Amino acid sequence: MIDCISIIQSVDQLGAELLPDSDHIRIKKGKYLPDSITASIVDHKREILAILERDNQAKQAGFMIAITGELYTNTLSNISSVYIERIENGWEAWRETYYPHQRKAIRSKSIATGNTFDFVLLKVKQYLDYIIKKWQKT
Repeated sequence: MIDCISIIQSVDQLGAELLPDSDHIRIKKGKYLPDSITASIVDHKREILAILERDNQAKQAGFMIAITGELYTNTLSNISSVYIERIENGWEAWRETYYPHQRKAIRSKSIATGNTFDFVLLKVKQYLDYIIKKWQKT
């Protein structure tokens, strides 16, 4: 999977973009990609499509892509953020709280740990729904 992430990152660095299109990958501005990268995209099509789909799921849930296929972040307020990260063969999600204008987290809360991104994202969505409802009551 790491090879696929480096392929996607190489495409981005060269100014092109990979777009999932059903069971295919469209390459936007890919005219000048080296043949070796284009061949790698073809060789790893399924894995790359899975990463692109995961990125899209994260975006739809309100997350920004910090590192494609690896790390997603959602800023809840000026002092709180939620992270989802691939760690070894699984996924972890947590929330960090900071004092304003401080870099070091003063509090960290584990939200979910699981083998699949879908499971962890579901748990994070449930957590965010809970937090939003709690904020609306105050």
